[in-house]
Amino acid sequence: MPISHKIGNRVKVDFAILEIKNNNVEEGIECFSHWSSIEDGNCEVKRDNQLTLTLFEREKNRLLLHDNLDNLDIEVVFTDGVPFCNMCGLDDCAHAGFAICAKQNLLG
Repeated sequence: MPISHKIGNRVKVDFAILEIKNNNVEEGIECFSHWSSIEDGNCEVKRDNQLTLTLFEREKNRLLLHDNLDNLDIEVVFTDGVPFCNMCGLDDCAHAGFAICAKQNLLG
């Protein structure tokens, strides 16, 4: 977990990159939190986020993520509320964790 401190209402992060290492849901949640802070303007960007949201298709229950380190587009599809990552073939990888947070955030 990176060490961070507040500067006014912005967070300063001291690591160069937030990288997925164990490919688990928790890492996806952490990536989403950092990405969301950057998008909201609440984070002084001192590192890159490995995952970013590219597309959300509400009607198809599909999200497209981009892996900035490997330069890959990753599709996560929700079926009956359960995410499935087409790249990993899992429902509990970092991509699924990111997608769950993104979907909850976008749908309110």
